[in-house]
Amino acid sequence: WPLIAILVEHAEGQRDLITEKSIWHLSDQAIKNVYLFYIMFTCWGCMFFSATKDPYYDSDAYREDGGDGTGHWFYEKQEEIEEAARAELWREELIEEIEQKVGGLQELEEAGRK
Repeated sequence: WPLIAILVEHAEGQRDLITEKSIWHLSDQAIKNVYLFYIMFTCWGCMFFSATKDPYYDSDAYREDGGDGTGHWFYEKQEEIEEAARAELWREELIEEIEQKVGGLQELEEAGRK
């Protein structure tokens, strides 16, 4: 609530000069709330605007592997790499298994001929 003070100055031969002053007075808790809001708003602004203006996210180092600016592409790319590695490993195991079966059949044929 504002505190209001009215000052009246008397001067002879002139009209009275009236000055009205008001001062906002805040309680200690209200002052703490104002400062807390100011600090939180400043921190939010620093974090928000530093994240949107970060040159790293617009650089080739970030976007060269297909970055779309969301950060999810990194995990999707990692999943694709892992899937390709699993497919290659499975293919190698399948080839080894076929070679073993073919080798076993050849041994049986040779044993059957003797």
